[in-house]
Amino acid sequence: MIRKVAAMVHNYVVRVRYGETDQMGRVHHAAYLHYLETARIEMLRDSGCSYARIEAEGFLLPVIDLSIQYKGAVLYDDIIEVETTLVKLERVRLSFDYRLLVDKSLVSCARVTLACVSKDTLRPSALPDFVVNAIRGHDDFGA
Repeated sequence: MIRKVAAMVHNYVVRVRYGETDQMGRVHHAAYLHYLETARIEMLRDSGCSYARIEAEGFLLPVIDLSIQYKGAVLYDDIIEVETTLVKLERVRLSFDYRLLVDKSLVSCARVTLACVSKDTLRPSALPDFVVNAIRGHDDFGA
């Protein structure tokens, strides 16, 4: 079952560190994955649902699909605003869209889908109620 999600948007700001750049002086493509993950973790934490609790309750949320488009260069010391939007909430999956901006200019966009799995069996599992309820409490997409 897909639950329609009203706009659940979160903003996270990060300054590019020197070690995240490549020989060409640009942010290395792998660093973007860390920005996306950190923004997603902070979004869930701010909605009242920390990854620590998810794992303590016996669940994991591995990435099962990821796409990213690079639209502009990002340099050392740039400030990146990572805008994260929860776009799909299914029984076992969550999908997030991301817009990364530097000085209000779009430099990258991405989509990440996570699956909920049992920590013990690594088999798909329904998202726990406390995760769904935390998301519901943060926004009004309904039951």
